[in-house]
Amino acid sequence: MENQSKAFTVFMACLGGILTGAKAIIRATSLFFMGFIGLLAEGAIASEDDANSEEGDLTGDYNFRTRKFDNGTDPYGWYEDDL
Repeated sequence: MENQSKAFTVFMACLGGILTGAKAIIRATSLFFMGFIGLLAEGAIASEDDANSEEGDLTGDYNFRTRKFDNGTDPYGWYEDDL
């Protein structure tokens, strides 16, 4: 009976060590991926100038949907003629 008690104590100590190691690996992996995603998000170029610019051909009709000038053939576009 004494040997079983010692074996159980050793088993629980080993199990605790394994779980502690697994937690450390999961934590390190999570921090790595969070940092990597943050790095990718930081590198993304999001410019409001592109979304609100009136650049384009500058020779066509102003498309209110895209907020750019085009040739007036956008089927979903909204032009001055539609006003």
